[in-house]
Parts: sequence; structure tokens; C-alpha cells
Amino acid sequence: MQADSNREYGYAQPITDAPAAQEAPGCPGEATGEYRSAPVEEVVINGEPWGGPGHRSYWHCHRGGQILLMWDGEGRIQNRGERVRILQRGEMSRAPPWTEHWHGGGPDTHGHWLQVSVRPGGTFWMEEVGDEDYLGNDIGINSRNEFLATGVREKYPNC
Repeated sequence: MQADSNREYGYAQPITDAPAAQEAPGCPGEATGEYRSAPVEEVVINGEPWGGPGHRSYWHCHRGGQILLMWDGEGRIQNRGERVRILQRGEMSRAPPWTEHWHGGGPDTHGHWLQVSVRPGGTFWMEEVGDEDYLGNDIGINSRNEFLATGVREKYPNC
């Protein structure tokens, strides 16, 4: 798949019909001082990724970084060099710019993510996440070493 200038490679899409700045201040009881909402053009929000049990992305990184909120279900996320984290509804994680990471659903439950990718956009896709990482038994180094030694990007090509 080839990226075009209006779409971040993979899944996130920019908001093209963003509302204009709110003309009136917020309602009383919402904030102290004057508040006006406005779209942030440097942010891409995507609420689509919905992974079934065992689903996970490949290792990847984002040029501008990414913020992930577990919208529903149970999710797993791992930054390269760290242990896997299990997130429940309402919990968040952040991958700073160029931080290699993956995310997906739990082994026995779905995971629905709200993803915020910060521009400049762009996603760099790497190797498939192995069971060792997904199950929390590694920090992402074995899968990278295996990929570098073999050049095989997909561990489970028949899935």
C-alpha cells in the first residue's frame, strides 16, 4: 500500500471536515476563564482499530509519536525494550516519536483502541510480533534479532 499526502500509511486518517473554533465561551461551570475549542491540525485521531482475541499489529513506530487509549475490552501494548503492558478500558499509553511499539487485543478478548497520532505523520512498519512478546515473555529483542538474522518479516504467513 502506498501512502498519499492526505493519508497516514496504515490506518489513521486526518480529519478533513474539522469544525471551526467555537465562537462562544464554554458554559458556566465548565472552566474558569475564557475557553474556546478549536481543531488541532497536527493531530490525527482514529477510533477504528478493533482487534479480536489475539490480534496485534506488527512492530512499528510513528514519526510524530502516538497516544493510545483503551476504549473498550482489554489491550496489550509494548514499547521495544520494555515488558508488555495490559490495559483495561480508560487506560492510556504513549509512544514518543520513533519509539518502536505494537498494540492489540488480549488473548481471550477484543481490544478497541482510540489512537492519536501526532504530525508529522508517517508509520514505519517492521517485523511481526511473536508469541514471546505478545504473551509477555520478552522485551522485543528476540523478535528483532530473529528478523535481522533471517530477514523474515512475517512469523505466521498463513494466518
